[in-house]
Amino acid sequence: MGADRFADRFDPASYTYDPVLGVFESQPDDADALWLWERLFWRLTRVASAYELHTLPLLGGTGQISLNRLQCEGLLDEIAFVAERLNDPLAIEIAQRISAYLAVRTRQPSWDGVVIFEGE
Repeated sequence: MGADRFADRFDPASYTYDPVLGVFESQPDDADALWLWERLFWRLTRVASAYELHTLPLLGGTGQISLNRLQCEGLLDEIAFVAERLNDPLAIEIAQRISAYLAVRTRQPSWDGVVIFEGE
């Protein structure tokens, strides 16, 4: 039996009916809002917590958290740090999706908004 009994952890279909976490600027129905399975997102937050990082562990709950530009820039660094340590294609994909979303905003010199993370 061994490690094979955990193979479903790497199957995206295992998360189809999971609650989701929204990442958006204004409203959950923003055209470019990002929706992530919570259990996969938690993998990132829990690893970040184990390394005593600051921002990423705060995002693992079910409430709403808003991050400003400086916090988003720090979060990009934390996500990169965590993703480099994982051997988990699904969690790495989630990290890449969040990083891409944040990078679009933080690379704009005039962006002065917030990014909201909201779990179910």
